[in-house]
Amino acid sequence: MFSDGGKLYRKNNYLGALRLFLQAYKTDSLNANLQYNIGLGYNKLAKSDSSVAYLTKAVKGVSKTYDPKSTDERSAPGNAYYLLGEGLQDTWNFSQAVKAYKAYKPYIAAGDKAGMAELNHRINQCKTANMFLMAPSNAQIINMGDSINSGYDDYNPVLQPDGAAMLFTSRRPAGAKGENNPNIYISYMKPDSSWKTAHICSKTLNAFTGNTSLDLSADGQTLLVLCNTGKHNAIYQSQQGESDWGTPVQAGTDINLTGNQSDACLSPDGATLFFVSDRPGGMGGKDIWRCVKLPNGNWSKALNMGETINSPYDEESPFLHNDGKTFFFSSQGHNSMGGYDIFFSQADDSGKYSEPFNLGYPINTPANELHFSLSADGKKGFMCSDRPGGKGGLDIYSVVMPHVSDIPLTIIRGQVPPPEGGTLSDDVHIVATDNATNEEAGDFKPIKTTGRFTIIVQPGRSYTLSYQDGDKEFYHEVINVPADAGYGRIHKELNLSPHSETGVGKN
Repeated sequence: MFSDGGKLYRKNNYLGALRLFLQAYKTDSLNANLQYNIGLGYNKLAKSDSSVAYLTKAVKGVSKTYDPKSTDERSAPGNAYYLLGEGLQDTWNFSQAVKAYKAYKPYIAAGDKAGMAELNHRINQCKTANMFLMAPSNAQIINMGDSINSGYDDYNPVLQPDGAAMLFTSRRPAGAKGENNPNIYISYMKPDSSWKTAHICSKTLNAFTGNTSLDLSADGQTLLVLCNTGKHNAIYQSQQGESDWGTPVQAGTDINLTGNQSDACLSPDGATLFFVSDRPGGMGGKDIWRCVKLPNGNWSKALNMGETINSPYDEESPFLHNDGKTFFFSSQGHNSMGGYDIFFSQADDSGKYSEPFNLGYPINTPANELHFSLSADGKKGFMCSDRPGGKGGLDIYSVVMPHVSDIPLTIIRGQVPPPEGGTLSDDVHIVATDNATNEEAGDFKPIKTTGRFTIIVQPGRSYTLSYQDGDKEFYHEVINVPADAGYGRIHKELNLSPHSETGVGKN
């Protein structure tokens, strides 16, 4: 039975394997290996509640001598702790998830730095989530309803400049064979500000096997489209005609030269194209790149946006606000709550972007939040998410932010200068501890090349910041955050390196 179930798992037939293990469980419910495999099956099928129920039992029977090849094995592997942590994180039990993740640490192979980094990233996500839940913003998240959303994935909302129509992508059945390939749909706003039932756009726009809406130019005349050519995903442009969109054409040779592209946007002046690609030369996974329009009208060579924006994890969904400075994107890295979170970064007058800010809860959740766009006044946006409570898969939501400036969190910015001509060690990090509760408020890493860091804390509290290189503290200081502090109110410049003597500071 374990052999047959394992074969099905390796073929990605999770439902078939789960049925086998559930049948065996009826007569052997105390078998920790069965409990683990059932929990694994539910994990793969994204049924987190059921996964947690079985894995909670399985971890009681974890053994370091677990033999995955033995058909008589009754214990569970250490990986049960990690899967339990995933399930608890997905079901918003963040403190319990941290305990499960920490219990998994002894089972990570010696020297597996990537595995340990991933685990610590998960732990930090849970701590970040707890922090944001304690201080939610006043944003209102509203499902767009049946006129837009279906029981299938509906995503990538693109609003026309006048707000009268919305283009978006759906995997609902379409065509004579009812395929679930992505196609572009459109809905028009009614006089009462509700939305008409969406309908599929013409075959001229939906010209390929897969067609995904990405962004509209500021004048509404150019639509960026992601097209599946059969070989890879490439970024195309379609021009608005008198009555319909024109046939999409490739956006530029270097943009689609290598790798798979997944999203893109244009700057308000149309002079810069930001796009997402898994091409070589990035920071890890999918990164955001940019091209500028040359005097001859062609796009320049692609430039990576660097580690301020890109992380070792996947980035997605670039969007530059009409002010030309506020850059939104989604990331699985930085200080995310889990899945993709929406961040924003501000460009200064020289075009340099600030460290990203997480938009927090309820805009972000442990699920995936993607393709955020914001109105010019900053009061209303649109996004897609696969959070619980939707119509099915990814749904499109409107985001109302009546008092954007009232987010009750404080940003502490600072710098740990790297050595001249070098970068910081991978092990340099800053631990923030709430002095009233003596609980860790977060563990933050500076950017290696610049040493700059961003710490998010609650106002009206006192914190100790411990600057560490690995487990060795080289500096610490106490910061008292005023009750009326807001974003960007506190700036710290730490003028010593991890190799300096330990010191104590107070602000």
